[in-house]
Amino acid sequence: PSEFLFPFGGPNIWAITSEERAKHDKQFDSLKPTGGYITGDQARTFFLQSGLPASVLAEIWTLSDLNKDGKMDQQEFSIAMKLIKLKLQGQHLPAVLPPVMKQTPVFSPLMSARFGMGSMPNLSMPPSMSTITPLAPMSLTSMTSVPPLVISAPLVPSVSTSSLPNGTSSLLQPLSVPFSSSNSNSSSSASLAGNSPKIVSTDWAVPQASRLKYRQKFNSLDKSMSGYLSGFQARNALLQSNLSQTQLATIWSLADIDGDGQLKADEFVLAMHLTDMAKAGQPLPLTLPLELVPPSFRYIAEGSNVTFLQAAKQELERQRRLEWERIRRQELLNQRNREQEEIVKLTSKKKSLNLELEALTDKHQQISGRLQDIRSKKQIRKTELEALDKKYDQGIMEVKQLQQQLQVCDFMLKILTKLLVFPYADTGISSVHKKSLEKEELCQRLKEQLDALEKETASKLAEMDAFNSQLKVCAFYQYLISHSIQEEEEKKKRLEEERMQEKVQEKLKAEEAAALRERENKQQHHAEEEKNRQATILREAEQQRQRQLEEDKRKQEQIAKEAEERRKQNEEIKKIKECLPFSCIKMVTGFLILLGSAGGVSESRNSVALVNYRALYPFEARNHDEMSFNTGDIIQVDEKTVGEPGWLYGSFQGHFGWFPCNYVEKIPEGEKSLSPKKALLPPTVSLSTTSAASEPLSPSKSAEESDYQNIPFSNLNVSTAWQQKSAFTRTVSPGSVSPIHGQGQPVENLKAQALCSWTAKKDNHLNFSKNDIITVLEQQENWWFGEVHGGRGWFPKSYVKLLPGTEGGNSDSAKVTWLYKAVHLQFRYVALYSYSSSEPGDLTFTEGEEILVTQKEGEWWTGSIDGRTGIFPSNYVRPKDQEASSSAGKTGTMNKKPEIAQVTTAYAASGSEQLSLAPGQLILILKKNASGWWQGELQARGKKRQKGWFPASHVKLLGPSTERTTSAAPAVCQVIAMYDYMANNEDELSFSKGQLINVLSKDDADWWQGELNGVTGLFPSNYVKMTTDSDPSQQWCADLQSLDTMQPMERKRQGYIHELIQTEERYMDDLQLVLEVFQKPMAESGCLTEGEMGLIFVNWKELIMSNTKLLKALRVRKKTGGEKMPVQMIGDILAAELSHMQAYIRFCSCQLNGASLLQQKTDEDADFKDYLKKLALDPRCKGMPLSSFLLKPMQRITRYPLIIKSILENTPENHPDHSNLKLALERAEELCSQVNEGVREKENSDRLEWIQSHVQCEGLAEQPVFNSLTNCLGPRKLLHSGKLYKAKSSKELYGFLFNDFLLLTYMVKQFVSSGSDKLFSPKCNSQFKMYKMPVFLNEVLVKLPTDPSSDEPVFHISHIDRVYTLKTDNINERTAWVQKIKAASEQYIETEKKKREKAYQARSQKTSGIGRLMVHVIEATELKACKPNGKSNPYCEISMGSQSYTTRTLQDTLNPKWNFNCQFFIKDLYQDVLCITMFDRDQFSPDDFLGRTEVPVAKIRTEQESKGPVTKHLLLHEVPTGEVWVRFDLQLFDQKTLL
Repeated sequence: PSEFLFPFGGPNIWAITSEERAKHDKQFDSLKPTGGYITGDQARTFFLQSGLPASVLAEIWTLSDLNKDGKMDQQEFSIAMKLIKLKLQGQHLPAVLPPVMKQTPVFSPLMSARFGMGSMPNLSMPPSMSTITPLAPMSLTSMTSVPPLVISAPLVPSVSTSSLPNGTSSLLQPLSVPFSSSNSNSSSSASLAGNSPKIVSTDWAVPQASRLKYRQKFNSLDKSMSGYLSGFQARNALLQSNLSQTQLATIWSLADIDGDGQLKADEFVLAMHLTDMAKAGQPLPLTLPLELVPPSFRYIAEGSNVTFLQAAKQELERQRRLEWERIRRQELLNQRNREQEEIVKLTSKKKSLNLELEALTDKHQQISGRLQDIRSKKQIRKTELEALDKKYDQGIMEVKQLQQQLQVCDFMLKILTKLLVFPYADTGISSVHKKSLEKEELCQRLKEQLDALEKETASKLAEMDAFNSQLKVCAFYQYLISHSIQEEEEKKKRLEEERMQEKVQEKLKAEEAAALRERENKQQHHAEEEKNRQATILREAEQQRQRQLEEDKRKQEQIAKEAEERRKQNEEIKKIKECLPFSCIKMVTGFLILLGSAGGVSESRNSVALVNYRALYPFEARNHDEMSFNTGDIIQVDEKTVGEPGWLYGSFQGHFGWFPCNYVEKIPEGEKSLSPKKALLPPTVSLSTTSAASEPLSPSKSAEESDYQNIPFSNLNVSTAWQQKSAFTRTVSPGSVSPIHGQGQPVENLKAQALCSWTAKKDNHLNFSKNDIITVLEQQENWWFGEVHGGRGWFPKSYVKLLPGTEGGNSDSAKVTWLYKAVHLQFRYVALYSYSSSEPGDLTFTEGEEILVTQKEGEWWTGSIDGRTGIFPSNYVRPKDQEASSSAGKTGTMNKKPEIAQVTTAYAASGSEQLSLAPGQLILILKKNASGWWQGELQARGKKRQKGWFPASHVKLLGPSTERTTSAAPAVCQVIAMYDYMANNEDELSFSKGQLINVLSKDDADWWQGELNGVTGLFPSNYVKMTTDSDPSQQWCADLQSLDTMQPMERKRQGYIHELIQTEERYMDDLQLVLEVFQKPMAESGCLTEGEMGLIFVNWKELIMSNTKLLKALRVRKKTGGEKMPVQMIGDILAAELSHMQAYIRFCSCQLNGASLLQQKTDEDADFKDYLKKLALDPRCKGMPLSSFLLKPMQRITRYPLIIKSILENTPENHPDHSNLKLALERAEELCSQVNEGVREKENSDRLEWIQSHVQCEGLAEQPVFNSLTNCLGPRKLLHSGKLYKAKSSKELYGFLFNDFLLLTYMVKQFVSSGSDKLFSPKCNSQFKMYKMPVFLNEVLVKLPTDPSSDEPVFHISHIDRVYTLKTDNINERTAWVQKIKAASEQYIETEKKKREKAYQARSQKTSGIGRLMVHVIEATELKACKPNGKSNPYCEISMGSQSYTTRTLQDTLNPKWNFNCQFFIKDLYQDVLCITMFDRDQFSPDDFLGRTEVPVAKIRTEQESKGPVTKHLLLHEVPTGEVWVRFDLQLFDQKTLL
């Protein structure tokens, strides 16, 4: 059989070589055999050392115990040992022992030629041969006198019947040849003598031409000139003959005469000749005939002849060969017939399948054509349906608008009829009767016109709009004329009187100033004249005051009289309101409010009770009868207006409308005098803004001349409200109807600034960029027409904001705005403290100075002093006429002046609850702590004021009379205390060892003046040590001696490292605090649903796990170096751990939604709000709410780059940690950018969360978290999604293409489907299941069909050994899928390529150093299980600085055996640290952490000096279980330099 032939069936694996036999004999002798045998117990004990199971060893015993005597001799023991060896190598045990194993190995170097049976040594004759040689027994002495020949590759392992092909035992029947006893000796001697070598003949059956040709081929193959061809070289040459394996095996066994596994020149020529014979159809001999044996291999014994026994053997072999060839030919003939029959069947089947395929193709084309027709018809019907739907909506909208306008007209007619009865009660019966008749006639005409309009609504819509507008204008003008004349006169008188008083006061001040100037020169001459003048002025003022009192009294009587009339009128209006629809009430109420505010009628203010409300949240109007506002706006609300439950009607900055009542809060009566912040801002220029003014306007000529009748009715904000739809009317989006030029209101001198970029959607739209200044030319309700950069077009008004001073071109409105400012904003305030600033635009003042405030914007106000104008902090002043102001109320000191401190030295905050300080900043002190920490509010210009804690040693209190410019001089320097000192006198300063003291003065060389925690005093200078560092983190070092020996740069570096570790510990405490104080109690109480809890806390526990690993690694490193001792290496830990903080990407991208939900719950549910406050009372919270703690992860992740950068800046470039820190900084910045990108790509994050909740990935060993990091491509992104179809079955699939893999799913059919089936819709409740295993894009190839003329939208995806043929709805969709899959695949492959190249370059760099460390990672045991099956896919990463190696990944094991070797170049014997880190290989996310350990190179050297290369058993840190076996061999290049 070919399995015993070297090049074709493998080496003779079952044969026992002489070397193996010698080894087995030594092992046999070591067992101390008795009588040449070992017992079963001895063998069993020895064999069990192999580690094989007992059942396998029992099977080996059965095969090797040849005589079944229960004990073993040397041969049986050798067979058993050989079988054990092969089993350990992975070979299967044979069912029957191969005969070759029973042969005795030969030590003679001579190899026998294959002369028939004589070439088979140790070949025992079969039992059937005994009948033909009864007279020729071979004595044992004669058999052993000649060494037996060895054949390494026998043709048959035995002559037993079982070993012959096809079991032809009949070939071995005895030959009927007579023998005599006389020739027994001669035959035996002849057979033995035949072993002596002697050349018999020089004739060779191989033709001379073949010899030359194949000898030349041999020389071309033997490139090394060795004189022989190896098995591999010869195998390639023989395979070119295209013969079968069996034939080539036979040829090799015949040609390799000496059995050395190689072919010499003659052997190669013989092999090629045999190949030619086989190709010519000649049968191959089973043994090599003498004429084919090369002359160089022909050996015969001297003086011997071939005996009759040899002839018999040759005859037997010849007969057996002939029989075998006959049977073989018959088998081949039968096989050929069978194959021909199979070919005929397959041919007929192919024809039938082709016919079926053609029929199916025709049917498919027909169906496709019909489907295309149906789709086109469907599209046409869909378009027609949409047009009808749109037309229907427009008709419904027009009808409802007309109905509303008819109701409004009818209702307004009734109201006007009633209103016109009362105003003229005191003007005479005749005039009232006359006007009443006029109004009745007018009403009659209007009714007739209204009836006509109702009949002709559809055809005369434009005429009705014009008439309606005219009716409103007329009604409004008449109302103004009839009701405003008297009040206008009173108002003008009042304004004149106030103006006169102001003129008198101004005149008095001017005259006083003139008197002061003249008093110095002519004091005695003009004293009496001055007194007379003042007395005259006082008398005039007194007379004016008396007239004012009389006028006020008369006015009050008039108001009381008219109030009674208004009360009756309101009762009538209420009755009418109850009969009207809610939408009409909203419109009419807005009209009445406008009438009362524009006319200034005090009676209307009494009847329509306007209450101030403050907006708690911003509200955006959804239709035109609602009103928009922002947080903090002050809204005037008519509480008597009845609408839908939960809605209020009010006005703000001239706009009227409805809004939800839970968006605002009522302002208590006591706060009305405080002038809310938003109300103080200049209102939008509009006539209705006068309703916001509670003070009477000053008289002026322009005010007198302003005639309300001349104001266009279209300018009034309420005019548009009448024509709008109700909140409950079906509406069309404003953007859906393109505006038409000329239908809006033209404006002049109006400019707007773009809030963001706008791209034109139509040809008549306007393009602009952010911050562009646009000239507005026309205004419509939602669209404005403007000009910018020479182009004109329409744009949404929500994309711009009006610039101050350009809100309108109406001079009257501008004057109203100026008067509004004069009355409300120009308050006089008094400075509480002195304020000085070098910033341009700031207003400086001293304590007690009077300031005229002109504008209040946030916390920085604008004011003027003696012509100087600028901005200043609002809490530095108080109102002139009030003892307590709102500013004082904010700070909690109503009667006590707040303390202000100035920063003297810089301080960097180590947490979000602290303040970062810069020299010169001002802080409002809120609290003082006994430990030296104060809480304050930072007064930073241009920023929102921050509150937080800071060390008192970094600031200096400013007294009530202390100016900033004259404050105490800053600290001269900082010193660190070397010893404890207790003050002996009151003027001395006490401190403890290690504290930092600010030195204020060094006038005395022995006693310096200093400040600590806000306390100032003297202290001995020899108790402290100078330090130029202001970083308090130097307290990490308790050994001041070590601190002295450090360079300043290293001191700073250690300080920042200490700060990193300390702040990380505090941050971890905060994370645990949220879990224990907030999350667990909230989950147990059930105050929120599980989904709401998940939205607020997201993956908080994953954050804790990520930072726990980092903190443990930092602690291990700190512990390795010793507490209070310098940390040499930290960059490697940061670089490794920061790459595993992908949990922050998901948290930060979802945090905005969580914060919004928390705020919403707090506002809507008072019990929930109280519950959160109760939880925050825990002392560990320090008064901070949950919302503050939820911001800490974002703050922490942005702080890592700052701290690492500080450490890197203080690390020399030649320091071993420098390269690690650079890598850590890159990863920290990359993490920040990934977090920022995650926040920016909110839509991508939401869609990934949607996929997480709607797609089931059953059957995966690793369940993917979609909204997380990929394994090596950064955050996962959804690139494309949509429907796909299998090309053959048309099965509907849904594909999701990410940047790392493609996921094919199918929708789970549901019995009840509610909501939208659209992907990523919040209303979609469909569930999807994974169709096939995810297709990773680094293993994918996408192709288009080979037929370019096909219109079928089909494409192919090849993934390893599978091909997916998918179909899309159209060609465009197919193009999108193909292009995006290709681009993502190329990006994935390029990223992996760069990663491999980087690792290879780092290893291939020729690094010089002081030595090298050889590392052999043997195995790891008891690793942590990460997969659901309780296993992991572990690999090991070994690194030292930038040098890094990675082992292969082993699948599904917790005890990997790597046997991995690597080497590292040593740069610094005492600084270099070898890090060994275990990871679990993941597919969908970064690899999981399985533990790490560190070994300093110095420690390896110490152990190796005494023990030599050592194998260490290292425990893995930061994980509950795991250890690794590693062997170290440290080789130093120059031992002398290190001693």
